[in-house]
Amino acid sequence: MSSASLILTDRGLALSEPRAIGAQGRTKVLAASSLGGCLVFVSSAVVTVALAAIGRDMHLSPLDLQWVMNAELLPLAALTLVAGALGDRFGRKRIFLAGIGLYGLGAAAIGFAPSLASLIVGRFLQGLGEAVILPNSLSVLGRAFSADKKARAVGIWSAAAAIASGVAPAIAGAILDHGSWRTTFLMLLPFVASALAVGAVWIPKDSPAGHAGVDVRGAVLSTVGLGGLGAGLTSLTNGSGPNLWVLVTLIVGLGGLVGTIVTQRRLGDNAMLPPSLFASRSVVGANLFTALLYGSFTVMLTLIPFVMIRGAHLPMLVAGLAFIPLQVLITVVSPLAGMLCRRFGRRLPLFAGGAVAASGCTMALRVGPNATYWADIFPSTLLLALGMGLAIAPLTTLVLTSVESDRAGTASGINSAVSRAGSLFAIALLGGVLQQDGPQLFSGFHMAMAAAAVACVLATLAVFIIEPGPHVDFIPRD
Repeated sequence: MSSASLILTDRGLALSEPRAIGAQGRTKVLAASSLGGCLVFVSSAVVTVALAAIGRDMHLSPLDLQWVMNAELLPLAALTLVAGALGDRFGRKRIFLAGIGLYGLGAAAIGFAPSLASLIVGRFLQGLGEAVILPNSLSVLGRAFSADKKARAVGIWSAAAAIASGVAPAIAGAILDHGSWRTTFLMLLPFVASALAVGAVWIPKDSPAGHAGVDVRGAVLSTVGLGGLGAGLTSLTNGSGPNLWVLVTLIVGLGGLVGTIVTQRRLGDNAMLPPSLFASRSVVGANLFTALLYGSFTVMLTLIPFVMIRGAHLPMLVAGLAFIPLQVLITVVSPLAGMLCRRFGRRLPLFAGGAVAASGCTMALRVGPNATYWADIFPSTLLLALGMGLAIAPLTTLVLTSVESDRAGTASGINSAVSRAGSLFAIALLGGVLQQDGPQLFSGFHMAMAAAAVACVLATLAVFIIEPGPHVDFIPRD
């Protein structure tokens, strides 16, 4: 899953970084960081458009298709935070370049995958690479600029990522109309090589902090927890029922999450997920809002292209172009949301964003076998874009300002991971839709859209957990 909304959520990781003393070549660092960061938002955008073609070519079941999506989301949700700690301990440049290398291996494995197993491995490698690239790309960027120039640099990074994630599906759609889905992944390799070369030359070497702690146990347990629950829910939605496999995976998943909680409580402030952060009502409310809203958003981003291609039989190029207006609107509306925050406080823009997104999901109920893009699909994506644009920038600022300034980066990283976890569970629940065809496909699609609308409504209710008060602008660290 990829969109301008995720980009806006992630940018807090860079704004919270203190500038490194003596940082040189800031423009080159910005270019290298942006090129690597773009990779994170491209592959999931491409696979959304290519999903129907992958399933048809490799004869995949709905369960298989769900894991094609979630194999990338699992490491992103579970390992982003620990990947940032790895950068602190072993050097951000070194870990950043290692992440790009992993991403390239994953893209190559997907492009030449002879079977489902190798396809899943490639997707997992891509997700692992993205989990490593994201925090270290933003950390490198944040440390290269002083406070007064940081916001502009992060804005350029965000714009580059938004353009890449908007253009990539369109290119993938054009390729799919005339060639193989494998080409859509192999075309990433020249960009991977360029990102490696530019990063190696233009990012200055940093000094590792050998004493920095890495919460390996927390990372492993959270991966087991999310993976187990994801596997169990995925099997349930594919009609397996509560069989032994489902029960075992759900128990393992719950055990992993319980183990994560126990481990984090023991480690305290040194944990990957410091328990003291969740003493704040605003942090809890913001993350609950994030999980519900991004889960709904992922349902639309995944199913709209799938239904356009498999149900309405629209050209793949049209499916690839479908969300470009969404990317543009989110990018344009998000800065305007700050004015609403300053006038009406921290809660109202979030409430309005969730409500408008719910109306977008409801509008999607009109999509049927004879759907056209402008009459049936664009109105729902327009409302979804307006809702996300109203909510995400204020949400990012809220997360950064609800904790002490020296913990803003951790809070932002947790919120970013929560957005991916919400997406992971949303994909796990889509099996009942992906296994349908013909009129039944639209019936399942409409049920999914109704459920997404309900989740958006619940997100608006989560806003009331957030402590009321005036909006506070986040001041970047120097």
